[in-house]
Amino acid sequence: MTNIRTVFIAFILLFISPLLTATDLVIENAWIREAPPVSQVQAAYVTLKNNNENDIKVISATSSDFKRIEFHTTTLENGLMRMQQQAAIHITAKNEVKLEPEGMHMMLFNPNKPLRAGEKINIDFTFSDGRSITFPFTVKKATTVDHHQHMHH
Repeated sequence: MTNIRTVFIAFILLFISPLLTATDLVIENAWIREAPPVSQVQAAYVTLKNNNENDIKVISATSSDFKRIEFHTTTLENGLMRMQQQAAIHITAKNEVKLEPEGMHMMLFNPNKPLRAGEKINIDFTFSDGRSITFPFTVKKATTVDHHQHMHH
């Protein structure tokens, strides 16, 4: 009986489509802003496209290269740029969310080492259904405008 149960469970796992697959969530333009070697905070940006018929919620992000990663949104209040931490990133069905300068973004705290332009860093996203996916992010030099905007953080 145990062998039949094992075969049945294996069949289910192999042939029933998972709740979230790589084709359900597409990433584009995944990058981390290069920062001075002494910086303890960096920012990361990405476009997350939900090709699924259901909403997707990213509940956390982690990387072995950083102590902690938080989701933030930037708003303009009374002439001042303010950041507010977000608990999750909600991507509605057949829609996309752009994490970009002066908008929603990820704050990367306490890097293990200084990052240089061209390096690839893996960030693991965990979803509300318990699954996780690892995405590579490329470290890029900030433009003068981007660097000025980052100073508001």
